[in-house]
Amino acid sequence: MDSMILDIPEETLPGADFNFEDVTHVFEAAAADMEPGSFMFMDDLTLHDAMGAFEIGEPRLDSGLILEGQRQPAFDPMAPLLPQEVCWILDRSLAYEMEWHSGNLLSHSVFTLLYVHALAELDPEYASSQILARFDPSRPPELLFLILRAWVMGLLKCCDLSWRELSKAGVQDSEDWQGEKCDVSLLEGIPVKYVLSALEDASIWLLNTSTFPVLWRNALRARIKLRKSILQLMQADVFANPSEYQNLIDSAREALNIIRSHPSSEPDLTSPAHDAFDPSIARRLKTFVPLRVIPLPPPDNTWQAVDALLDGWQEISLLAQAHSLTTWEIVGNLRVWLPQPPLRIPYLRSYTQSTFYDGLLILNKFTFTWIVDRFFYETLGISYDTVAKAVKQLDTAALAQMERLVYKLITPHIRGLWLNPPRRRRHLAKSLLDWHKLYDLLTDITTTLQGTTSPKDGLIMQLPKVALIWRLSTIREVIFSGFQLELFSLEERPFAYWYAAQVLEEHLSCLDDLLNVVPRDSAAFAEARFQHQLLTALQAMSTATFVTSMSLLSFDWNRMRPAFFRRYKWAFRPEYDEIKTPTVGHPELHRLMPVCADALQDELFSPSGTIDLAESILSGLVESGSTGGWAGLWATDRMQFLRHLIDACKGLRGLPTSVREMEDFDVRSLKWDVKVHPWFPFIDKSDLKAQGV
Repeated sequence: MDSMILDIPEETLPGADFNFEDVTHVFEAAAADMEPGSFMFMDDLTLHDAMGAFEIGEPRLDSGLILEGQRQPAFDPMAPLLPQEVCWILDRSLAYEMEWHSGNLLSHSVFTLLYVHALAELDPEYASSQILARFDPSRPPELLFLILRAWVMGLLKCCDLSWRELSKAGVQDSEDWQGEKCDVSLLEGIPVKYVLSALEDASIWLLNTSTFPVLWRNALRARIKLRKSILQLMQADVFANPSEYQNLIDSAREALNIIRSHPSSEPDLTSPAHDAFDPSIARRLKTFVPLRVIPLPPPDNTWQAVDALLDGWQEISLLAQAHSLTTWEIVGNLRVWLPQPPLRIPYLRSYTQSTFYDGLLILNKFTFTWIVDRFFYETLGISYDTVAKAVKQLDTAALAQMERLVYKLITPHIRGLWLNPPRRRRHLAKSLLDWHKLYDLLTDITTTLQGTTSPKDGLIMQLPKVALIWRLSTIREVIFSGFQLELFSLEERPFAYWYAAQVLEEHLSCLDDLLNVVPRDSAAFAEARFQHQLLTALQAMSTATFVTSMSLLSFDWNRMRPAFFRRYKWAFRPEYDEIKTPTVGHPELHRLMPVCADALQDELFSPSGTIDLAESILSGLVESGSTGGWAGLWATDRMQFLRHLIDACKGLRGLPTSVREMEDFDVRSLKWDVKVHPWFPFIDKSDLKAQGV
């Protein structure tokens, strides 16, 4: 027992006012024979009981405990501020808002701004003459009662609108974002128009006042303008007036550029602006999450985050006018495949899903029939009416079933592309069974159509290939996303590359059949031809990487088999047994060992030559400027993806030129780094030098 306790005056002990008796000596005597650091255990005393006994007073458990050095001076919301101090507060609160959008709690980010909790006190109608007497011309009261109040209201209303969008279940609470409000108002009952009016009044006052230098007037006005534009963008209907929506984005960018060119500096340590934030405010709020102090990033990171937010709105405004399923799929994939721009924040990903489907209409104007029509038109180059006319004469029930399946698949498929990467992969894997059901149904339909007036090799007879192409594309994405998410162990990677090559082979076979019948002047033909070249390059890269990395395989059946069934469990669902059409593109582990033996005996195969072939195909696509038929405004992004694959090919220069040279190749020189490329490894040059290459 620490003897310091005995030195505390009795009058300061807890309970001194109630004549409580100090029993410290009782515990000191009981523990006299114990060594420092020792424990005494009792029967039926659980860990939960022990934790509860010392929770209060333990900093890691008791969020209400304030240690020495953590105490802040009492916050005075009426303290006069200089314009530069207000600028700093606005910038810092914006940084906290971006931290909330990146997945932190409101109690650890936005709510650390103490003006959020003192908003009622900033009402100018309740400002007494004694309070107003504290202000001077350099610190006018309008900075608090007009500028700061309007900003805080705009901040909270933006959080409210974001919360409403995020709560639509397009993204996952506690996984993508944190929805706990801690019983703090986000101005849910205040109309957006009222907040916009307050921001406009603040902007007008800044335009007309002359109480402080014009530099700070413009700086504050830019920040008010940015907040107003963000709030308007969150409220606006992206479909109602595209040009006005674009004007809001341009206005926000203009304000952001002014802010970046005139950043606010941190106030003096004695400034009351520092008291406006309490990083430990969570200890005073109703929350079930332990206290966590978030270190704010540098200001440039905040501006980049705001810039990325505006980029996301810009892309959504363009997507809203893109009436093509394939275009939406291309964009959804590119946002995961490309390192730049980074993955959109949860709010934007949820808003993108809502833009595509709001629960009633597709793209705010189309019904489910439009989805079915685009599904066939964008793959076969013919309208759904042509398909329906051929099928309806034989089987009306099958036609209706096909329409239901297409709608059931496409809408969640497009929306699912904007889930977070792990959940996106799970969603795609789960959808593969329904894709096979559609493939089975279309196979039955074309079997029934055989012998009719439709030519056997016509477009209608290729209906099953439409479903199969979408299904194989989904399987390919499931495989490659496993590399991007770093799910595969070293010994699993060779099989994954071999399996990807097999799936790509099936996909290329489907495209070969379609290219023979799809109208050559259609966008569907241009897209199929682009896909054929791209997938040929991907297959070459996958095959070369598989053969080169074969030595990573353990070939221990007892070890490989459980890992295989765990990794590819989606392919072994019992529901597949109820479908009569055999699956296409499912993994087959029993074929791996014979394939490896054949590969080692193929003296004509050259890993480095195969990579050169892939690089040549990709370079040809870049030089020709071909980006397919449905890339649209995202042709530049697709070209960036091709260049990224070319860089991956360059990173694999140095592979063995033949199977014989593989014996001298150190497979440990293959390095996987998702920051370099999400799917393929590169050769560590330092390892090559050690090998004398």
